[in-house]
Amino acid sequence: MKNYRHLNSRDEKKLKLYRDGKKNIKKLFKWATIGLGIVLVFMLGMIAFYFVLDKDSTVSHKKTETSSVGFEQVDAQDDMEGLSELDKMELKRESEKEKIISDSQSTKTNKPDNEFFNFSHWNKYCDPELIVINGGNKLPADFEVKTKICRGKEISAIAALDLEQMIIDAKKDGVLLWISSGYRSVDLQSRLFNRQIEREKSKGKEVISQEEAEKRAARVVARPHTSEHNTGLAVDFNGVEDDFYSTKEYKWLMDNAHRYGFIERYQKRWTKRTGVIYEPWHFRFVGKKYAPLIKESGKCLEEYVKSELIGNILEGKV
Repeated sequence: MKNYRHLNSRDEKKLKLYRDGKKNIKKLFKWATIGLGIVLVFMLGMIAFYFVLDKDSTVSHKKTETSSVGFEQVDAQDDMEGLSELDKMELKRESEKEKIISDSQSTKTNKPDNEFFNFSHWNKYCDPELIVINGGNKLPADFEVKTKICRGKEISAIAALDLEQMIIDAKKDGVLLWISSGYRSVDLQSRLFNRQIEREKSKGKEVISQEEAEKRAARVVARPHTSEHNTGLAVDFNGVEDDFYSTKEYKWLMDNAHRYGFIERYQKRWTKRTGVIYEPWHFRFVGKKYAPLIKESGKCLEEYVKSELIGNILEGKV
């Protein structure tokens, strides 16, 4: 401490106490500032933590509410975040089951017996080989066909190997099968349908309207988007001849086709249910699991799917 000539020892002590006190106050203020900063940082961290936690709780609550409202909302993209692909597929399949049940109830109450059953949601839910396409059920807009070449014709990839093996085994039994028609694009189907319309107009001396010509043409050639050939699962054999039912090839198919996953699609007794004339040459791949069951049932594909498969859904068996 500096010596001040005008200060006595008592004053010097007072000055020392003042200076020490001033230093201590500065230290206290410094540590108080640091402590306050730590407290503020901690508080901000806690606020941010609870904000994030509250946001997650809101999303979780939203998902719970969505699942209780209905399956259609569960399919929304926001509500599907965080789910595995298997979970998403299962929710979608459950959603389609609900719609199938709704379609069945609507069909029972609103449609006369001679109209087509609504398979639109079944076609989204089912395995691809069990899709039902007819005059009242168009090919889904998002339906994709992967094809393979079998005996020079395009066939759905899921049916090609079994079809090839069936033709090989038939030959071993002295039966020659060849493919007249397999997969057809919608554009080709449109051309075939329009050509059949012109044929109907030119038949006989009667003049018919465009609507009537289309109606008659649809009995012979399926309208675009309603032909099984658009799926790649249908095969026409041996030249599409009306008398094919009397050949040994037809008999062999009737006895053996189900073993390879194929069924005769358009029998004469089913014309009202299928909306298609008798076509003994037309066989359809439904898979090795269901082909024997459908054949044994004696039902056309529409009736079997409606009564046995969708029926099980309605009864809660699946």
